[in-house]
Amino acid sequence: MDELLERLLTPLAEPHCQAVRQRWQRRSPEDAEYSSELDSLAAALQDYPEVYPPEWWLNPVLSRWWLCLRVDWKAVDEVEWQVQAISHTLGLREPPFVSQVAHQSGVCVPMVLIAAAAWLRLRGYELLEIDTGGDEYLAFPVRLSLLREAFQATHTLSLCTHLI
Repeated sequence: MDELLERLLTPLAEPHCQAVRQRWQRRSPEDAEYSSELDSLAAALQDYPEVYPPEWWLNPVLSRWWLCLRVDWKAVDEVEWQVQAISHTLGLREPPFVSQVAHQSGVCVPMVLIAAAAWLRLRGYELLEIDTGGDEYLAFPVRLSLLREAFQATHTLSLCTHLI
């Protein structure tokens, strides 16, 4: 999992990389009892604030990095802000990701994920989804130049992955 983590950290500045690595290394045996390594990886790659004012995910003081998209199967409204947080972390601020389909009736999460993946692809990233076996979507932005290495790392870990 460490090799995959290193591929995912490449967009971050070194102080933030160190903070993520420390969070990853500090996971306790109790964490392993209640969550998987994928849960721990996702938690390390999402910097939640202590307070949640409007648009907190765009405030670098409240959330220093966000490199993991984690969405429940029916939470269409969660995709857009998480992609905005990811793009803010990646330095892709203009134009911001705004889904053209998220607010239409009958839309499901995969439709918004496809739009998000297309938006990121135009900016040099792929959205690598890992099948958790649950009812959520878990995906990470990966630089195009590191995609092969990321796939190799997930294959070594026997994770079922694909691009969105």
